[in-house]
Amino acid sequence: MSPEILRVVLAIVLVAHGIGHVLFLAPALRIAGWADQSGGSWLLSSTIGDGGAHAAGAIVWAAATVLFVAAGTGLLLAMDWRRPFAVVGAVVSLIGILVFWDGILTASAVPALVVDVAVIVGLLIAHWPSVDAVGA
Repeated sequence: MSPEILRVVLAIVLVAHGIGHVLFLAPALRIAGWADQSGGSWLLSSTIGDGGAHAAGAIVWAAATVLFVAAGTGLLLAMDWRRPFAVVGAVVSLIGILVFWDGILTASAVPALVVDVAVIVGLLIAHWPSVDAVGA
């Protein structure tokens, strides 16, 4: 696969993953409650209350969305900051999934978890994709 095609494919994956966090953001903001998602947290709801947990969830999911969309855009534009944005986005998303596990849809959380781990392992451990692999 050419570096340009790989760069576009990976950018699409990052942006799509970022946008996918809206599935968790909407219940946290209480603007949608599909598929039995409460937006609550097994950890935070009992300690800071339901409203606080929803506010924290909204911040987490909005941050993950912005970070992944920025990382994908940065990859398309060959910006140096794309890797840290993707890693921080993955860490934020991973923590959010774990903390809000009982308030989000498992069928969405598991694939998101897999992508988050793949981003962290790929960028921090395997150092993939290389600059040569994506042409930037």
